[in-house]
Amino acid sequence: MAQKNTKTNLTVRILSASIGVSLIAAGSYFLYTQLTAPKKVIVQAPLAVAKASVKKKTEQEKQAYTVPPSHPRELIIKKLGIDANILAVGSVEGTLSAPGSAWDAGWYNQSALPGRGSGALLLDGHVNDALGSPGIFYNLTSLTKDDKIVIERGDGQKFTYAVTDVQDIPLEKVDMNAVLASAEPGKEGLNLITCGGLYDFQKKTYDHRIIVFSVRVS
Repeated sequence: MAQKNTKTNLTVRILSASIGVSLIAAGSYFLYTQLTAPKKVIVQAPLAVAKASVKKKTEQEKQAYTVPPSHPRELIIKKLGIDANILAVGSVEGTLSAPGSAWDAGWYNQSALPGRGSGALLLDGHVNDALGSPGIFYNLTSLTKDDKIVIERGDGQKFTYAVTDVQDIPLEKVDMNAVLASAEPGKEGLNLITCGGLYDFQKKTYDHRIIVFSVRVS
């Protein structure tokens, strides 16, 4: 009888250990899936109402501007004559903020960092200033496939991106999950967004958004 009880106890201990290992494995897998699962976007497209500052920075002010080493500092698009500072922006009540000046670009601080090799940076900017004069992204629709965009980081390192697509989308159809993702999975992306279409005086914003998708090439 003692031998039988010993065998029974051993069997129970083995089963308990197996169940414990299974529970740990299941818990680890659940944690892994939660950490690696794509996060749904909670920020909406910028409204970018036409009240951006009309004041332009001097060249000295632009050169004196600093950011942390890993953050984007300068946006250069030679085709459009753009050489502008990049300011970190967040969101207000779930809507992506735009920079206070019509002549700076805004980097959404929950998007990717330049040089990380994955994900996508998102920059927004104004199409015009408070007086209706063209803003930093006024000519964004002039960009075409393979045009180059350069981002300079706070540490001075530069990264070049090539345009893959330019889209003109009604505001209510903008998919911010797509805007915050790389156009080519596995490659680092850089996406730009600004206002387009007609100005809706009741909503105090434009009815379309212009979105430029690009991927890093060097």
